[in-house]
Amino acid sequence: MATTRALEVAGSEGRPVRAVLHGDATAPHILVAHGFKGFKDWGCWAWVCEQLAEAGFCAVRFDYSHNGVETTDFDRLDLFLLDTWTRHQEDLAALAEALPGRLGLLGHSRGGGDALLFAADHPRVAAVVTWASVASTRFEPPGWEEALRTQGFYAVRNGRTGQDMPIGRHAFEDAHRHDLVAAAGRVACPVLLIHGDDDAAVPPTAMDTLARAVPSAATLTIAGAGHTFGARHPWAGPTAQLEQAMGATSAFFLRSAWS
Repeated sequence: MATTRALEVAGSEGRPVRAVLHGDATAPHILVAHGFKGFKDWGCWAWVCEQLAEAGFCAVRFDYSHNGVETTDFDRLDLFLLDTWTRHQEDLAALAEALPGRLGLLGHSRGGGDALLFAADHPRVAAVVTWASVASTRFEPPGWEEALRTQGFYAVRNGRTGQDMPIGRHAFEDAHRHDLVAAAGRVACPVLLIHGDDDAAVPPTAMDTLARAVPSAATLTIAGAGHTFGARHPWAGPTAQLEQAMGATSAFFLRSAWS
């Protein structure tokens, strides 16, 4: 196994962004951005980072400052309530400042959107890979406006933990500050978009939307893959679909320019 070490930086509003680095500190760094209702220790992320380290990179899995995880699995829903796209960009900037050289970004679901938004405005990014990325920052489900009026937040059920996870008004408002398709069109580095054709959470048409915004992007559709490519929490080992996504990701980063 690769050498690991901890890193903590001050992110949005001074809140800690806690990370685990896998691999040689002198190797090119790849930030691994989790998605909505995600965290650095979820399911496959340690395995993903080990695979990237074996390929010659230093992989960085981390918790966003307001993702609702302090010491255990979603023990700070008061922080989750305050989470926004802008905070994620601030957290990525804080991590990037603490790491040397050019960077790669691997983002899953909402983390894919985070990666594209960040790459659009940061020329240090050498390559981006998205897994099952969203194509819009906006999340406006039925009843959200009424929920905000009556209780001040919209609750999303976490099927795994049974928690009702609150999304605040500022999160809905902040989403309108970011045009993900326009940002994707400004990304100058190589991009690989990966999506499963059986994704019920983010439809494969999201990849088509992003591919139109980034005509130079490479795309990969994985047959039979759902939103997490079969990965589960707790970790039970990789599926064939996850291994396919991982192999394509490592190969793509290896082909990209890091000088």
